[in-house]
Amino acid sequence: MGAHVLADCLARAGGDHRTAYARYERRMRPFVTLNQALATENPGGPASEESVAHAKNALSLDG
Repeated sequence: MGAHVLADCLARAGGDHRTAYARYERRMRPFVTLNQALATENPGGPASEESVAHAKNALSLDG
């Protein structure tokens, strides 16, 4: 997923990697933050189905 988003950001930035990386960070940060939180939500057990659903839908490929 991350590679796809990065490729899209690089393509849209027209060769400006700094712009692409900044766009990548903005797009990926919510997804990464929510998925990292799943690891600590219920130590020793699974995350709630609601949290998993929210995290997996935190990224749009429409950018």
